[in-house]
Amino acid sequence: MAARLAAIADSSILDADRHDWLGLVLSAALPLAVFIIVHGIGQVTGVTPLFFAPFGVPGWVGASLHLMSLPLFGIARWMVVDRGRDGQLAGWWVAGLIAGVIAFPFIVMPLDTLALSIVSVALVVLALGTMGRVAKVNPRAALVMAPGLVWMGVSAFVGMAFAGGWSPPFALANGQSAAA
Repeated sequence: MAARLAAIADSSILDADRHDWLGLVLSAALPLAVFIIVHGIGQVTGVTPLFFAPFGVPGWVGASLHLMSLPLFGIARWMVVDRGRDGQLAGWWVAGLIAGVIAFPFIVMPLDTLALSIVSVALVVLALGTMGRVAKVNPRAALVMAPGLVWMGVSAFVGMAFAGGWSPPFALANGQSAAA
């Protein structure tokens, strides 16, 4: 039995880097599977992730948009990973971005608004750098990443704008006008 399981694990059926439809599906599904596992562990341990949604959008919508970016990043990784050394390096950058996107709701949970916004902007900067590396290898793969980056960018920008508007020294002026 163990030999059979080892043979299955060694086979290319489970290889997400294979370049056919199964590889594409695996590359899109693996980030979601890791997301589900990490959030399941968080649920069991009592750690609740924080999802930020700007413009008064319900939190579950923000979480859904956050979740929808993961398959796009997985597909972008799949599109570049077979393109030589630069493609493999870009693939590792995308894998790091995926890990950051999965960990983000847990990292920002204990932070105040300003620190949350700073971490959010840092993740967007990482994402833009990753997109630049991917674009050098395959411009279409960078376009696949774009919708996820748009959501991350808008969310980070709005969060930073709110945090900046209510942080010193602007908080004093805003607090006085709100009290009047």
